[in-house]
Amino acid sequence: MQSGDTAILAAMDQEPMQTPNRQLKLREDPTACFYIIFGLVYEALSTPSPGDGSSNTDRKALVVTCLETLKSLVRPEYAGKAIMEPNIFDEFMSLSYRIAMTEPATVQVHLVEMLIVLASTQGNR
Repeated sequence: MQSGDTAILAAMDQEPMQTPNRQLKLREDPTACFYIIFGLVYEALSTPSPGDGSSNTDRKALVVTCLETLKSLVRPEYAGKAIMEPNIFDEFMSLSYRIAMTEPATVQVHLVEMLIVLASTQGNR
């Protein structure tokens, strides 16, 4: 998704790759799979870390993977205007704030990168 591969965009739209020159474009509606993937990522990020400390490395890897996925998923080619809908945006910003307050700096770097992509690609909406 980060590379802008049109085959991935076609798969997210649940369409066969018809032309190799399919263009990435701004869209109004999200891709067909946007809500599914966004929901899975959101759920994974919303789940609190276990308190025993035994799987902190696994939790950190999960959060970083989710944030890397969001870095692409928030772009207009995939999200359309869906991420900017007031209810979704408010919940998403609340989750981002919680991550910023509870996760270590090594994870926060990925959060900031994702927020930069969101602001730079959806900013004019």
